[in-house]
Amino acid sequence: MADVDYLAIVHKLIPPDSLAYRIYLPHVSAVTYRALEVARRLGMSAGQRRFIEEAAMLHDIGVVSVDYPELGFYGQEPYVRHLSEGRRILEEEGLPRHAEIAGNHVGLGITAEEIREQGLPLPPEDLCPESIEAQVISWADLFFSKIPGRLWTPRTPAEVREHVRKYGEQAVRTFELWRARFGE
Repeated sequence: MADVDYLAIVHKLIPPDSLAYRIYLPHVSAVTYRALEVARRLGMSAGQRRFIEEAAMLHDIGVVSVDYPELGFYGQEPYVRHLSEGRRILEEEGLPRHAEIAGNHVGLGITAEEIREQGLPLPPEDLCPESIEAQVISWADLFFSKIPGRLWTPRTPAEVREHVRKYGEQAVRTFELWRARFGE
């Protein structure tokens, strides 16, 4: 399988001279670096690491469709829809494995029941990172925000744990399982 030119996709959708680019690129770069560190520690193959690099650099591409002016995005969708939009964009690019990660990288995962209960504007299906590559990217993403001034500063494991606590005890249990598996 040929390598994906993820920067060509990013440049097609986000102008390099925009605020959105200055937010997007540092965020996905930091997530990618951390995900690759985990992949190396786990002894993942070169092919798995290359896929993680590509998918991590594209995992948030759906933000191009959201309305978040503070970060330079002027789309029509609420932020949470960057999951569905990212899936759609990457499927249109012919990248179904990358699309799966864009569509499922919601922290530690969210169930269809939680989507319905919270009235989220998402398809009522389980959005959980299932493959090891998806889990590694989702894990790395937990540590980095898109907030200017914090782009390159990772959250500590304690800060991430506190953040996921608001999603319930199951999220905390999953966090601890992933922490034991992926290390920090």
